[in-house]
Amino acid sequence: MTTYTTVGKPIPRVEGTHKVTGNSTYAADVQLPGMLHCKLLRSPYAHAKIVSIDTTKAAAHAGVERIVTADDLPEFEARYMSNRAYNLLAGEEVVFHGQPVAAVLATDATAAEEALELIDAVYEELPAVFDPLDAMRDDAPPARAPVGEIDRSESKGHVTVEVEEEQSDKPSNVVSQTKFSRGDVEAGFAESDVVVERTWRSAMMHQGYIEPHATVASYDPISEELTIWTATQGQFFVRDQISRMLRIPETKIRVIGTELGGGFGGKIFLTQSLAAVLTRITSRPVKLVFSRSDDLVGANPAGQCVVDLKTGMKNDGTVTALQTKVIYNSGAYPGAPVVIGAILIGGYYKFPNLEIEACEVLTNKVSVGAIRAPGAHNVTLAIESQMDMMARELERDPLDVRMQNAVEAGDEMPSKAVYSSIGLKECLKAVQDSEIWRDRNERPATPGKRRGVGIAVGGWLGGLQPAGAHVELNGDGTLNVIVGSNDITGTNTSFAQIVAEELAVPLDMVNVVTGDTKTAPFAGMSAGSKTLFTVGRAVKAAAEDVRSQLLGVAAERLQAKVEELEWKDGVISVGGDAEKSIKFRQLAGITTGFGAQYPPVIGRGAISARQQAPGFTAQVAEVEVDEETGEVTLLRWGIAQDAGFAINPLSVAGQMQGGATQGMGIALWEEMLHDEGGRLINDGLLDYRMPTALDVPNIETYIVEVPSEDGPYGARGVGEPSIIPGAAAVGNAIEDAIGVRVAEAPFTPERILRAMGKI
Repeated sequence: MTTYTTVGKPIPRVEGTHKVTGNSTYAADVQLPGMLHCKLLRSPYAHAKIVSIDTTKAAAHAGVERIVTADDLPEFEARYMSNRAYNLLAGEEVVFHGQPVAAVLATDATAAEEALELIDAVYEELPAVFDPLDAMRDDAPPARAPVGEIDRSESKGHVTVEVEEEQSDKPSNVVSQTKFSRGDVEAGFAESDVVVERTWRSAMMHQGYIEPHATVASYDPISEELTIWTATQGQFFVRDQISRMLRIPETKIRVIGTELGGGFGGKIFLTQSLAAVLTRITSRPVKLVFSRSDDLVGANPAGQCVVDLKTGMKNDGTVTALQTKVIYNSGAYPGAPVVIGAILIGGYYKFPNLEIEACEVLTNKVSVGAIRAPGAHNVTLAIESQMDMMARELERDPLDVRMQNAVEAGDEMPSKAVYSSIGLKECLKAVQDSEIWRDRNERPATPGKRRGVGIAVGGWLGGLQPAGAHVELNGDGTLNVIVGSNDITGTNTSFAQIVAEELAVPLDMVNVVTGDTKTAPFAGMSAGSKTLFTVGRAVKAAAEDVRSQLLGVAAERLQAKVEELEWKDGVISVGGDAEKSIKFRQLAGITTGFGAQYPPVIGRGAISARQQAPGFTAQVAEVEVDEETGEVTLLRWGIAQDAGFAINPLSVAGQMQGGATQGMGIALWEEMLHDEGGRLINDGLLDYRMPTALDVPNIETYIVEVPSEDGPYGARGVGEPSIIPGAAAVGNAIEDAIGVRVAEAPFTPERILRAMGKI
């Protein structure tokens, strides 16, 4: 086994001190001279025709500079208007409660807020539909005008698959679908000794980031340059989208990804285009910052999902067949993760026979976006629950059944793509050896409560995008690393470790800088568990380039061949001879000083990622259920996850714990609730319940390392898998405790008591 000096070591995040001391600069902190503050008037109806908008009184309010409606915006091609990105303000029709219909621009945020109350907007309410099953009926009212061309560019940043959805060729609320099949499903069920058929529901829920959406945009009419400071996970994606939408050359757009207060897939592209248009209209800087209510009502939450699932298993524990229909509620605009849901529901186990149909349905709710592993937790709730139910009916160990059927390298996904090296079985083995699993039948429950332990697995394929990086040597021997990826999860710390490892220098000699779209090499979205996997490879290649250049200089100075040189502890020598050596710092001086004999050392790395490195996790949850109230208490949690190689084990463990915590929220608390008119009724953090420190038990982490073929040192992305199996693990633990199955997440006390027949 290779021994490393810097990678593989737990290192605190390099930017951590700035964050905990409040010295980081977020988008909302940006202040520019002459800046206007923007507030949005939102529709009170879920579906309505806009009859008129009278802004006379609002425009006369003190501090108001301009009020903008759809009539003031540039016209986009009709074929693009099916996508939310192009619907900056509603024109003739609103299609979800909270959709922006007008923008007030004022000298301060308070004046803009007050002016909203003075706008007189008249609507004609139209029939609306909110439940995806209702929306699929032949007699359902259309949620909106027929859909044209669907833009999937953002979703491809989260996961890259070579499968396209089929769009409906007739007006319908069902806008796209995907189908996979393998073997003979009917024959598979015929040879089954147990068949389970259930319907599973998971709720619409918010990503839960601490910082709402925020953008500041400034346009210079003389140079025609547009500068944007924004909270985004993909600054180059923002640039490219705005360039395409507004037909501005990319060279005229500078996007500065500010420090990000969480994203979890939900902060890619939302407010930037409107802010860009408004600053061009006014020729003044514009700040658009959502309130918490704005964010809950009008951002892009994770969608609701309904799964009809039928599975079969033989007496010996072998799975036989899977048949399913997965229905994603995408809200008012397309964007649900149909393809990945279809792949994953049949992608964890070796079902010889399967028939999968997944579809995306429009309703009059806010359009959905991504959450960590978009679409995965929904289908995992279904398949992992039924794996437990089949094992229980056959009186088999649920972990053994999973181990017996788990996919391995070389197995086919439902899409016929083949898995590369994966560590699903290794994760199951790590959980099997955990104390939580070993003593699951030995710990007594609290009086009046029942105790149970559940297990579930989850996996993520990962996104792929090319990436570049620069490593530059300074005159004092320190190194600057320049990347274009937005650091959300501590990736810059891992990049510093990679460079320190490759160049055999102390970590404090490496400084990582996230440049903007005009100063940094290209990087894809920080999403899809791919940042370290892709940009990390580019950083490693750039460091190797620096090493190669320095060895060339040293060989010339020492009058030796490169292959004769030895690099150790900041010194390059000929075969370890101290008399024939040169220090790293000396090399820095002779490549940057006045009259230097050699050019500056600038390492460049660029990669094209073509093969995914899927990541898997297995998790166990121990719960207690109060038989009288239905309340669930989380007692212990264990998570094993394949990191390929943990470049920074501290960061990897943090990602595992953070994702597991979000999985707990999906399981027990998080649900966006709407009234019969489609209005969100829990639009604040007092009512939208997320897990707190008092709810979350100690989370034991077991890092598994099955190297990937392409990742730096074998590393895989780790951000996505950890959120996926939480709801299923808790649901399985609840059944283990009280002997009943709850089929709708979150598993609220009311739903548990109803399943027990007590209400």
